[in-house]
Amino acid sequence: MSKTAIYVEQIVKRFDEVTALNGVSFSVQPGELFFLLGPSGCGKTTMLRILAGLETPDSGTVSFDGEDVATRSPYQRGAPMVFQNYALWPHLNVRDNVGFGLVERRIPRREIHAQVDDILARVGLKGMGQRLPGQLSGGQQQRVVLARALVVNPSIVLLDEPLSNLDAKLRADMRAEIGRLHRETDIAFVYVTHDQVEALSLADRMAVISNGNLVGIGKPSELYHRPPNRFCADFLGRANLLAATVTSVEGEAIHIDTPFGPWVGCAASGQTWRVGETVLGMIRPESVTPGIAPSRGNSFKALVENVQLAGATLEVALREGNTSCHATVLSRYATPITVGQQADWHVSQEDTVVIKQDEEPSAL
Repeated sequence: MSKTAIYVEQIVKRFDEVTALNGVSFSVQPGELFFLLGPSGCGKTTMLRILAGLETPDSGTVSFDGEDVATRSPYQRGAPMVFQNYALWPHLNVRDNVGFGLVERRIPRREIHAQVDDILARVGLKGMGQRLPGQLSGGQQQRVVLARALVVNPSIVLLDEPLSNLDAKLRADMRAEIGRLHRETDIAFVYVTHDQVEALSLADRMAVISNGNLVGIGKPSELYHRPPNRFCADFLGRANLLAATVTSVEGEAIHIDTPFGPWVGCAASGQTWRVGETVLGMIRPESVTPGIAPSRGNSFKALVENVQLAGATLEVALREGNTSCHATVLSRYATPITVGQQADWHVSQEDTVVIKQDEEPSAL
């Protein structure tokens, strides 16, 4: 535990009759960019506020660097929080907002000036120290908030949906900026968001939360390509979920009967399967390819119901009987695809993921 930046064990938090967190456990390593991801109201912000010391759990423990922080105030925890509404003092200029934490720590004034100048340059605000927050754009204000958190050289930074108030282009710019700033430090970032793009593009690891339960944890690529349950499959990007039945299991190969015919798939590790079990076959739209499958692939025929050009891709709606499926195909290299066509399609065995049928996944 001493080598772990954050260790959370069996956190339970209730608000009257509502259980916001139901036995949540996870750890964050030093220097890791760790995401808490889930829809609005799932409990992710409550978890972040517990880490910050702004909420007290009903049960469970939180440790920073191997030490229990239950009795520590937010200030004593040394984990500054970046709020989505900026929380800047409007009467203080940029320099004083950023240096406030250093003043509270009684750092000599000369050192404060040097550290503030350095962090302002690193976040792209060099020369703006005398401006008031009201004279800055939203993106610039968010940079001030990041600078204020980083200037005290913490081992942990907590970020509560920091990009939610920015427009699409600024969000993309600030995502890149946060990634760069994190790579330049050995600070553990815990980042709360409901935005899958932010999590998938930035996270080293992430925890997916649904109705107060931690239902998936791992690297973004693992959770996206091998989701452990229906919620993770459906929440992390687009997914075709096909009703299926297990017909046989041969090692890691799971044979299933789908509306498109017999397929072979794989699944997240640690799961067991039985013949006759009702499951879901998940395929991402970008994994569906025109043509007959090569080896280790699942071929099927389907009626093309609709084709839409989306710039670099074609979005294709397919149907077989009462079952629909979507494919995303590169428009530049696609063979002609027309509405009403009965066409051959395929998806690889590795991209065919077998998922348990449970509507509500249990906590991990």
